[in-house]
Parts: sequence; C-alpha cells; structure tokens
Amino acid sequence: MKKSLVALAVFGAFSGLAQADGSSVTLYGIVDAGFMTQSKTPAAASAYTTAPAGTLPGTLSGGSATGFVDGQILPSIYGIKGTDDLGGGMKAGFQLEGGLSTSNGTHNSPGVLQSQIFGREAKVTLGGDWGTIGAGLQVDPALVAAIGTEARGMTDSLSSLEHWIIGTFLNGSVAPATGSGVGVSLQGGIFDANSLSYTYAGNGLYVGALYGFGGIAGSTSANRQLSLGVSYNIAGFTVAGGYVNDKAATVAPAYTGNSSVIDHIGVGYAVGPFAVRLQYAEFKYNNSLLISNGDDVKDIGLGFDWSAGANKLNLALYRSKDSGGAAASIVGYTTGGKTNEIALLDTYSLSKRTSVFGQLASVKADSNAGDSAALGGIYTTTAGGLAAVAGVSTVFFGVGVQHTF
Repeated sequence: MKKSLVALAVFGAFSGLAQADGSSVTLYGIVDAGFMTQSKTPAAASAYTTAPAGTLPGTLSGGSATGFVDGQILPSIYGIKGTDDLGGGMKAGFQLEGGLSTSNGTHNSPGVLQSQIFGREAKVTLGGDWGTIGAGLQVDPALVAAIGTEARGMTDSLSSLEHWIIGTFLNGSVAPATGSGVGVSLQGGIFDANSLSYTYAGNGLYVGALYGFGGIAGSTSANRQLSLGVSYNIAGFTVAGGYVNDKAATVAPAYTGNSSVIDHIGVGYAVGPFAVRLQYAEFKYNNSLLISNGDDVKDIGLGFDWSAGANKLNLALYRSKDSGGAAASIVGYTTGGKTNEIALLDTYSLSKRTSVFGQLASVKADSNAGDSAALGGIYTTTAGGLAAVAGVSTVFFGVGVQHTF
C-alpha cells in the first residue's frame, strides 16, 4: 500500500548531510498546490441569521466557487530530522516538522490552525532493532496505521481524514467558546502533544502505542491521550486497526468528558498494477463548535487503484452516517443523515520528486446530515469554506502539482 499524508513525513527522508561520525541531518518537505472548483458551496454563517426558523446547517448554498487550494493530496510541510549512531545497534534521533500554506507562505497546514513553527512534530527518539521510543509532539499511531487501508490513502482532501480533523478539532484545555489557545489545535487523534510513544516497524509489521500526559493539576486523566495502531502486510495482503481515546480538560470553563473516541479496522490487497482497500471507522466526539456536539459518525470507504507506468488511478466510494448528536453550537439541527461520495483521482509522476494530479468527486449529503458532511471538500473553520452542502449534490474538480524534497 502506498504511503500518504503523515506516513510520508514520518518515514520519508529524501535528502541529507551525513557526517563521518555516524550522525546525519536531513532536510525534507512537500509542496502541494493547485486549484479547485466546487459547484455548490455552503452559505456564510451570517446567512442563517435571516433564514427561516429551523433551517439546517449547510442547506443554504453560497453558489459555485473556484480558488487556490493548498494540500489537496498531501500537506505542504517542512521538516528537519537527524540521527546519531550510538553503537551496539542503538540510535538517538530528533524530528521537527511544521506545515505551511503555499497560498500565502504562513506556517500553517490546511485545517490545522497551528501557531507553532513545528506544529506537526517536535520529538526526540531512542531506538534499536527492538523498536523506537519517542517523546514530545508526535503523529498519532492509530492514524499512521489507518493510511494503508484507507480508500484514498488518506489524502488531504475528499477522504476520511476530514472526519479525523473535525473529530479532534478543539480538543485541549481551552473551552470551545473561547476559540483560542490549545483548544483550536488538532490535539489528540492526529497530533499528540506532551506524549510518550513506542513504535516498531519491520518485517511487514507496524505497531504504535502512545500515551499523552494531560498536565492538569489534580487529575491523572484530564486532557490525556491514548492511542494504539497496528498494521501487517504479507504477500500483498494488508490488515490494520486502531483505537484512540482522548479526554478533554476539566479545568473551568472547559467542557468535560471524552473529546474524541476513534476506532478503525481495514483490509487491503495488492497484486500487480491493481489494489483494493476497505476500511470502517467510527468517530465519537463532544467537541465540535462548528457543527454539532456529542456526534457519532460511522464511515466506510472502498478504494480501487490501477497503476500503469508513471500514471496511477484511484476510484473511491464513501458512505458516512450521523447518529446521536446534541444541538449544534451555532444552529440547532437533528442528526441521522447520510453523506455519500464517489471520487476519481489521477496522479502522473514526472519524476521521483514531482507529480501532477487531477481529481473529480461528487458528494451528496442528506438534508439533515450533520458532521458526516465534512467528508466533502477540504475542512475549514468557516461555514463558507469548501465542504459538502446538505440536501444537494456537490461536485468538486481539482488540479495541482506536488513536489517532494
């Protein structure tokens, strides 16, 4: 299965400066930029102030839109990593990684509202043949395990990554209503701060376990993170599973309870130029300011790949369903709706480092669809961003260029 998203950043090292003493430093990155057209967009939040009573979020369309979109396939990132050979099979290392927006050059990844220069990873490691221990800000191991069986390889747009993002948005020690501080970062489930991890990758097996320290006085569970991810590949077959349980802070005025509970299981098979992947995931959370609180989204995705020389085609089908869910923080609505997507992605490699791509997708969200509608488009923090529009079919068309270094 092809590595994508964070896996490319976690395991990929593209260039470096090696020293004679066995240590090395590597500079790496991804630049992914392009344009996207959406046939129907959600109306701005202000439109609901004059809408009829009971109007559902997302049902008011803001019309079509075409614009510059960063990170359609992989996030635009920059990073530096290094290793030091300690002898006896032991190595120490570090990794510092941040995101950038190619639209304006700021250090920010799409949907990640980060204020840190290294907002994706900032860790030190110690490892050997037995595995690696890491400490600091790290990519969640359950997410890493999910990449190999996700229908689109967890692309940064139009994949189940949208559910991971909205499911972890506003986790942290700040109440959602404040809209500032730790609470607006993707803490837990994607990027785990203040955490200690163990990972093993070898012989087709990947195992990752992580514990994030809450750091809240008087509580051993508040704001803490737990994650486990496992995948195994043999003779073209891949199986994967993962579990995430992140607690919210309990310090006033923050909300309490589970912020995010995510679990997934998936299978895949690749033979020659063909590959197929099937994944089921469930996202429970009580943290989303933008759409709903206490929602439960069940998502299933089926993906097919066909490669011919430098060209690769991917066809993906998704079905997401809302269940549960309290009143929305902005506009009240009921849940229970579904969102369906069919997406076609064509990627052509011009070289080992540079490729061009085009994608076409149709997303249909029921009129009462809630957080499941996040499946469509690139997640943004405004009601007028690229996302599915409830009750109508929305068509996305995007093209772009990606370069790795």
